[in-house]
Amino acid sequence: MTEDLTKWPRLLVTGAPVTEEQADDILIRTANLYLLDGNDKAWTASVYHALGLEPGQYANATIDSIRAVTKELDVLPLTLLYTSRIASTWIGGPHGWCNWDGTIGSSNYNVGKWPDREAVLSDWDTIAVAFPYLELTAQLLADEGADAAPVLGQWRITGGRATEETPGQRITPPVELTEIDMFTRLFGTGGERGVTERRLTAAVERVRAARAALR
Repeated sequence: MTEDLTKWPRLLVTGAPVTEEQADDILIRTANLYLLDGNDKAWTASVYHALGLEPGQYANATIDSIRAVTKELDVLPLTLLYTSRIASTWIGGPHGWCNWDGTIGSSNYNVGKWPDREAVLSDWDTIAVAFPYLELTAQLLADEGADAAPVLGQWRITGGRATEETPGQRITPPVELTEIDMFTRLFGTGGERGVTERRLTAAVERVRAARAALR
């Protein structure tokens, strides 16, 4: 454990937008396949069907099916910077540094627990190599970004490479969840759903075909 980046640092990201097809590629291949099972069981079933995952006996998909889909879709081995735009039980709902419309950016959630610089750079490097068209800057703020929390680290992703930079001023203000945000997530319809079933199915098929063509 290292305390350099604090326990739950806030992730800030700004960057150039990508196409919706590129967003499909990013969001399918940066998903954490171990975190797709939620309280919305109908959505979990739809997600598993779209991805080709097999339900496990208790929760989550079977390990064998996760491994198979990871290989088939070339899902990246990320430890901190995965996206959760397909499904999420987090109080703020689905989230991530890329959105389905191609927007690149984030300011409302933390990464952790107790991340270290090597792991952060490793994740960004994996992402940069996989998606060389990405142009973004990322920062981590101390202590969940509270009040005047300082910028503890800054990374630049461009041209298929990730580098750590000297931290500058905040690239974007942190955004805090409101009571309405949390109420909508907890009691609204589809609060754990980050995309339509139709878009998800099309995205998976597009990525599946693209990865198969490279083999």
